[in-house]
Amino acid sequence: MKKYFFILMASSLLIACGGDDAVEENVVDETIDETVTPERAEKAQMVFQTVPSPLETASIFQEAGATYDLGITNPVENVNKYSTNVQKALNLGVYGADLSYANIFDQSQESMFYMNCSKKMSDGLGITSAFDAATMERIEENINNRDSLMIIINDAFWIADAHLKENGQDHLSALIITGGWVEGLYLGTKALNKDAPDENLMQRIADQKYSLDNLIELLGTYDKPEIAAMEENMRELQAAYSKIKEEEAEATVSDDGGVATIGGGSTLTYETGTILEITAVIEKIRNDIIQ
Repeated sequence: MKKYFFILMASSLLIACGGDDAVEENVVDETIDETVTPERAEKAQMVFQTVPSPLETASIFQEAGATYDLGITNPVENVNKYSTNVQKALNLGVYGADLSYANIFDQSQESMFYMNCSKKMSDGLGITSAFDAATMERIEENINNRDSLMIIINDAFWIADAHLKENGQDHLSALIITGGWVEGLYLGTKALNKDAPDENLMQRIADQKYSLDNLIELLGTYDKPEIAAMEENMRELQAAYSKIKEEEAEATVSDDGGVATIGGGSTLTYETGTILEITAVIEKIRNDIIQ
């Protein structure tokens, strides 16, 4: 699967195009972060392995029977409300998830709206190279080509991630990842019929338990109040997820063409009420982010 395009790893192999771009004086007010530590790199690796991208999340919930609903995404008019770097980073992640959500359901006009919102958030963080004129032109040319558009988006977010790291602000990348993950899960839960919840969709929601654990561990490597506040919110969600239990499945052995295959592993068990609790908590966290 395509991994999270703004994940906190491997960006040392990338050169941030436009690393010398001017940064607005009124947006870069955070203290420059320290170099990526070995512990943080390890946690980033775990996040890389388990946290799905907005595209993956949208695909997961589409396969589970979810349909597109414009009314549940972050309204485009909210884009002018976000003034701090923390708000911009979180909502760059949110709009990135909304963009992927619109794209996976072939909503071309909405995709363009959310692309413009992503550009505004990126520009506000001083990352003008991520969605420059050439990129936006490529986007317009490929707006009806879902696969090509996703590659362009992927490139743009890698540039954003690399730029933040080169400027000692990788904590903002962590917030972008968090915002995207929260919005992706929120969109999935909004597709759940509370009166007759779909079992496949509930399983997909439950599967995010491991992603959440790794995301919280990554946030815990930063000693910043804005990160700590987000981590606290995510721990509230983790408390709801802790009610989902992991059970080891009985191992089985099959013989396929003379080759013995061992099956088994673990499964997640949960009550419907637990999934509905997760739905309520993620909605609260998400609405706090976009307000």
